[in-house]
Amino acid sequence: MGIQTLFPKGFVGVVKNKKLLIAGIDPGETKSYALIDIEGRVVKINSSKKLNLESLVSELLGYGKIILVGTDVNPCPRFVKKVAGALKAQVYVPEENLRVKRKRQVNNEFIRDNKIKLVKDKHQKDALAIALLSARIKEEVVVNKIPIRKAVEIIEGS
Repeated sequence: MGIQTLFPKGFVGVVKNKKLLIAGIDPGETKSYALIDIEGRVVKINSSKKLNLESLVSELLGYGKIILVGTDVNPCPRFVKKVAGALKAQVYVPEENLRVKRKRQVNNEFIRDNKIKLVKDKHQKDALAIALLSARIKEEVVVNKIPIRKAVEIIEGS
């Protein structure tokens, strides 16, 4: 069972020539993020003790338009809210804190199905699981005040 996305196969989302992306963020002393595109492909995974709000936002913007920022805890950490606000992205917050077992299961399925090894540490593993679960769970993502599903219909209809 690979990643399930909300978007049709073959759709490459672009807003003003920027790829549409979902970010999973693991805040803490060592901050990490994972970026996946809306088709579920990994774009970038990184972690560093040197990442602050400004440097993280700058780095993320270099990869495309972040439409959704996910976290693995409820309530949403202030840092994640600030990142989402700076990116003008929606925030995915789970109903309850994601358990390590669930995050491990999601990562293992994704890595197995995609035959990749790209995660260096536990912070990156958390960020990847957050991004993947955000893509699976979020029902309605809005870009430029248009629900992403409607945007896909408009693009496919033209």
